[in-house]
Amino acid sequence: MLSEIKKELLKNPNIISDILTELGFCNVVNHHDKYLSFGRDAEGSSKSIVIRLINNEYLLVKDYPKNITKNFFTYIMNEKSIEFADIFQLIKAKLNIEDYYDYFEPKTIFGGFYDRIKKKGKKSLTIYDNLILKDYESCGNLRFLRDKISLKTQRIFNIGFDIETQSITIPIYDQIGQLIGVKARLNRKVEDGELKYFYLIPCLMSETLYGYSQNYKYLENNIILIFESEKSVMQCYSYDIYNCVALGSSTISSNQIKMILELNPNQIVFVHDEGLDFEVIKRNINFVKSYTRMFEIPVGYWDSTLDKNILHKASLSDLGKDRLIYGLNNEIKIIK
Repeated sequence: MLSEIKKELLKNPNIISDILTELGFCNVVNHHDKYLSFGRDAEGSSKSIVIRLINNEYLLVKDYPKNITKNFFTYIMNEKSIEFADIFQLIKAKLNIEDYYDYFEPKTIFGGFYDRIKKKGKKSLTIYDNLILKDYESCGNLRFLRDKISLKTQRIFNIGFDIETQSITIPIYDQIGQLIGVKARLNRKVEDGELKYFYLIPCLMSETLYGYSQNYKYLENNIILIFESEKSVMQCYSYDIYNCVALGSSTISSNQIKMILELNPNQIVFVHDEGLDFEVIKRNINFVKSYTRMFEIPVGYWDSTLDKNILHKASLSDLGKDRLIYGLNNEIKIIK
């Protein structure tokens, strides 16, 4: 979806100008729909920052005084300390969009007749108001704290508690930070065969990547670490390691691959839990490589078999920060 939003903004440079002005940038000038120039503030140069409107599919911003180039969203986040999801709420308002998914849904001929037939059998994401999270207690959790997820991280990921089910609540967000579901973890020891995780508000996990919106500015042009579980992303965040996302399962979907490629990664690494059948890992890698051949992006995985002492089904992030860093430096195999 990010690529579609970038294209829409490039087609509407006046919207980009409005957003920049509203966020406090100054002297925004459109140079014949070829590029925009603007200043950081009233005291800075009015022409020192540039956005090209042609041949700029990543919507890059060139800040000459700082000698940096960032995509539009990351640049705004860094300069104005605005949250990722808030940027897209602002864009939605400027484009008069009620729902991003409906807006960018491809339309066909015959007045959308075939679209209606297609949609009958298609599941779509439901976007929820963040106010529904008030149904859960907003508080830190000792179980997650013992699992190496700091209280600060729990606040950032909006971890809560559902009194009725006695479970920890984990909000699930889509690619641009919209709430699409709530996962829960029973707040007690779970016996073998008993369901540990379940959904209080179901969602299509294959349509998103956990941690994508929270970690976005650290993911772009970086090594992308792909874990299985939400817990791993939060553990890594607590270790000050932010270039992480989670599948919410052991297999990757085509939409998840597309989201990763929109980040222009320089390497993709699967960090699956110990004990997962290597055939599953290999299928994931081959699936990603079928999309990345043109880009020559290295793809690899954590080889948990190199350490015989790892507990069954443990994630590399479960083992602590030092062991995680060691594993990332010494136990990653890149598939040629």
